[in-house]
Amino acid sequence: MPQKRRMIVSKQPYEICLRAREGLPFVARMIIRLIIGSVIARTQRDDKVELCHDIWNGSHCHIVLVTKDSKQCVDFYGEIEKKITDILKRLLGLTHMQIWEDRVTVAKLLDLNEVIERIAYLYANPAQDKLVESIEGFPGFSSWYDYKRAGNHIDNEQKERFPWIRLPSIPVLSSSNPKMHEELQVVRQLTADNKIKHDLVRRPNAWMKCFGIKSEAEVKEVNDEIFRRIKEKEQAAREGRGEAPLLGANKMRVQPIMKPHTPKKYGRKIFVLSSDKILRMRYIAEFKQFCDECRECYQAWRRGDFTVEWPLGAFKPPIPPNVNLLLA
Repeated sequence: MPQKRRMIVSKQPYEICLRAREGLPFVARMIIRLIIGSVIARTQRDDKVELCHDIWNGSHCHIVLVTKDSKQCVDFYGEIEKKITDILKRLLGLTHMQIWEDRVTVAKLLDLNEVIERIAYLYANPAQDKLVESIEGFPGFSSWYDYKRAGNHIDNEQKERFPWIRLPSIPVLSSSNPKMHEELQVVRQLTADNKIKHDLVRRPNAWMKCFGIKSEAEVKEVNDEIFRRIKEKEQAAREGRGEAPLLGANKMRVQPIMKPHTPKKYGRKIFVLSSDKILRMRYIAEFKQFCDECRECYQAWRRGDFTVEWPLGAFKPPIPPNVNLLLA
């Protein structure tokens, strides 16, 4: 079955999820934190998207962002996947590595309540996965502390500087589970050897502008609700696991890179999320119409008619070679 088309609208909130086919590329180690930070900062050097929230949890990551340009958004997650793959290959001394699922999840967040719910889900994820009690104790890479520091001004941003890790500077680890002294030495070496640095910039409240929220009082009200839901989800996870033990932060910090792990099987990729059923169904109907129009345009291209106007936001396929039409 062919993949669904993408329709990425500018200046709108989206949730992006990158998932590994197998293994744990995002373990909570010092070297992985440096790699993720370096990759995002380098990818975002030209502000492809407005990064709001993110968490990198073992086999997958969730990112909430605001789009600027549809092509730039695709380049954002495409560059992240490629850069992480290239760096891990060098670090582990591999000539071939296939980390990712076939297609990234890019889901439009349609309403305010749904964005609140998804952000709360994102930060409650470690507790729900039986890793730690709460996001406060999560040792992996995330925007949590940037979020807390950002306060309630709509345009507040948080910056952290990371080196641009060049592939020739990356040594091969002695194993995928290096001793702490070796890992620390590699982190220091990569930081010292890579002089060019980029800022990883997060704007945790920027997504609210998509829903007309501007004042500090309104921003505070939304953030208070997010914090409340996080605590609620963490409490539900605590009650749900009963006496079952948590993995704990200490064990998370020493997990091998690409530790064997088979992720849960997921069905069809979700491309829209909404707490309002009517709003969601309306968007799905609009998306189907968009796909029908794109199909008609592509068929016209195949007939040699390149004068058709594609719908706004369409990713156009390559134009078929004219010689095929002439020799037909």
